[in-house]
Amino acid sequence: MQNKKLKLFGAFIALVIAAFVIITLSIDGMVKSGIEENGSELFQTEVSVDNVDISLFNGSGTIDGFVVKNPEKFSDEPAIRIQEVSLQVDLGSLFSQTILVKNMRIISPQLYFEQRGFGVNLKTLNDNMELASDGSSDKNLIIEHLVIEDGRVKVSTKIDRKRTAKASISEFELEGIGRDGSSTVKQSVQQVMKPLLEKAMAEAIKDGVTNQLESKVKDLFN
Repeated sequence: MQNKKLKLFGAFIALVIAAFVIITLSIDGMVKSGIEENGSELFQTEVSVDNVDISLFNGSGTIDGFVVKNPEKFSDEPAIRIQEVSLQVDLGSLFSQTILVKNMRIISPQLYFEQRGFGVNLKTLNDNMELASDGSSDKNLIIEHLVIEDGRVKVSTKIDRKRTAKASISEFELEGIGRDGSSTVKQSVQQVMKPLLEKAMAEAIKDGVTNQLESKVKDLFN
């Protein structure tokens, strides 16, 4: 009788563990596919994520290997690569109309500023965000506190001749993204990425290109 109880208890524990694993994988997969689908629609180019890991105990998690492919007519170098995003999610909100991220930290974003002819890849991505439709999104997203740190920009321009340079992005914070309660996932992501792209372009022009080419690259943004 005792052995039977132990077997039943063992089977119960196994079922609990299996259910926990399935739910965890479902949440991680849901977040990963959501980022890739909404990101690709927002930037009008392929967005991929290596891994998403969110804890069911406290909602803390990481997003690793976030990559935005360069737009068409530019090189194969990724336009944006983020090594790691750490975040704190309200788990219950994942199954509601509004997803709530309490804290997010974007660590070591690397942006590739590429100029070809009269086009600049980061400006193209920025323009694509402005034109993106929100019609397909059925979720809202709030990010209460965001920190972006240790950003880097690699600059490549072919005005006059090929030149390369590097620049850094100072740490900055954003508060209350999507707090009005009506911002779709894409709109909230746009509120995160737009200042990052703008800062990357500003630093690239100021530190990476303007010293060499004076106003030629600035004219591309007029």
